[in-house]
Amino acid sequence: PVGTGPFVFEDWVPNSHFTSKRNPHYWRTGQPYLDQITYMPIVDADSRASSLKSGTIDIMHTDVPEVILQFRDNASYGFIDDSQHVVGEPDMNFIMCNLAKAPMDNIKVRRAMAMAIDSKAYSRIIDLNVNAPTNQPFVPGSPYYTPDSGYPPFDPTAAKALVKEVESETGQPVSFSLSTTTSGSAIQAAEYLQARLQAVGMQVSLTNLQQADEINDALAGEFQAVSWRQFAAVDPDLNYLWWSPTEIFPALKLSPNFAENKDPQIEVLLQKGRQSTDQAVRAQAYQQIAQRLNVDLPYIWNDRATWSIVAASNVQNFNNPTTPAGGKAYGMIVGTIWTSQIWLDT
Repeated sequence: PVGTGPFVFEDWVPNSHFTSKRNPHYWRTGQPYLDQITYMPIVDADSRASSLKSGTIDIMHTDVPEVILQFRDNASYGFIDDSQHVVGEPDMNFIMCNLAKAPMDNIKVRRAMAMAIDSKAYSRIIDLNVNAPTNQPFVPGSPYYTPDSGYPPFDPTAAKALVKEVESETGQPVSFSLSTTTSGSAIQAAEYLQARLQAVGMQVSLTNLQQADEINDALAGEFQAVSWRQFAAVDPDLNYLWWSPTEIFPALKLSPNFAENKDPQIEVLLQKGRQSTDQAVRAQAYQQIAQRLNVDLPYIWNDRATWSIVAASNVQNFNNPTTPAGGKAYGMIVGTIWTSQIWLDT
């Protein structure tokens, strides 16, 4: 819309489509190759896949494992996912706890939640082994990953004992609401988590919200626990906003640190990570942040998210961008691609 990119605004019909047309004044001579791109919001993942198969759309992104498996080994389509090639760190799927709200303000409750959920089983049952289980915000192969994250092991017996201990100390059941969005896959995942938590003695109700409302509740701190996905970043310093215990926007009364985790050691480590130019020092700082997060357990980890791009066979060069100097640039990052160098075979 500001006129510097490869495409400029053509028209927008809310909930129908957004069309951008080629920018004749784009600074990279000869680009973009396409005359226009029309973006169509298709919320339901199965409908999106059907639209690609029928030719209604030419290219799509998805993070739904069932859909990814439909196309991953189908040579009739162009396909890329980030299961093996991650730029920085991927999105993570987890339960986010609001440490400012009971009963999530009790570390014993959060520890019981962590021990009640087997991330390997979650990955297999909910995400069909497309998404790898995790116990921290970083993945193996990343310099920020720590093999010793300190996350509690799966132990439902110990989780039950902790729940009974909390009930004895407070005189109340461990009861809370778990929020999720209204998509079928999100509800399925939330119901699985609800069952695992209830199996260790917790009382968990589900609240289904439109995604915008769920995000607004997180910003306002109006939740107890929420099924969440976050933290994809090409560099972990981009997560400073979400992890810092400092009041970044005090005048707005909004906290990007949705979980309200106030560990001062995390701030020290965040500053160390953003101030040092020594990559070994930075790597150690973020490894220690992963460990500190697993002390307070604001996040009950499930698995990492896998994003994919799927295209009709005539859509070319959607994952092979080059720099102005001719070098290779980053391709797809968490479902996002550069569009200026795509063309269609006719």
